[in-house]
Amino acid sequence: MIDQEPVAAADLVGARLTRVTAALQDRQSATAPQLSHLWLHLEDLGPVLVRSPGTGLSFRAADVTGVPAGAGTTTDPADLPLTRFLGRPIRSVSTIEYREGGTATTTGTALPSGTALPTGTAFTAGLALGFEGGRVRLLGLDGALLVVGPEEHLGGVEARLHEDTALARVVWTCSSSPSQWNAWTTGGRYLYFRYRHGEGSVEHFPGGPDPDTWDEEGSGLLARWHDGSRGGAIDLVDFLVLASLRLAPNSEVLDGR
Repeated sequence: MIDQEPVAAADLVGARLTRVTAALQDRQSATAPQLSHLWLHLEDLGPVLVRSPGTGLSFRAADVTGVPAGAGTTTDPADLPLTRFLGRPIRSVSTIEYREGGTATTTGTALPSGTALPTGTAFTAGLALGFEGGRVRLLGLDGALLVVGPEEHLGGVEARLHEDTALARVVWTCSSSPSQWNAWTTGGRYLYFRYRHGEGSVEHFPGGPDPDTWDEEGSGLLARWHDGSRGGAIDLVDFLVLASLRLAPNSEVLDGR
């Protein structure tokens, strides 16, 4: 990959995390060194630099260079939540939004009547990376780069961080080889689920379930894994666990075969 080339979230799916390099910098307003640069060393992709430009995150291919004056780098620091997932592929990525405001409702045909859709999105704050055994959140908030483990809570900020991973409607379209479903999140996104030869995947297509629209801008891979089998059938509950998704309360699960 070319140095400084932007990296999309979909590029991270399936890449194995082999090493982590963190740059820590002393700041007058902080009681401890703060994370300023983070490199994810990914098999086949190489090092990917993660930074916060102020709000949200930027991802680009970049070697471990350009560390700010006064900052020191460490490799695989034990106190960084990512380190526990070394050697494992990234199974899923999910956008994290920072939101002010409430919700709106829709009576569209794809979602159950009265589904509440979020409003007032301020900015995209970061990504959640799913691994076998857990997830890690990478966040850019007020110029601070944060790596948050699955047990960590950010206090009052938590109520403003949202992931569109709850499903309002799921339609089973094929039972085996492949097992597949059409699904819509509570935020109105259409997702295509597929499982065949032991491999599961989740893709987002803005145009909905019509395959003729699947090459539209904004389409992308959100999750992929292989369970080591050659299976062609999987239960929805098991699929959702592996994909880091969940059913919303009062969701519809329909058999459309």
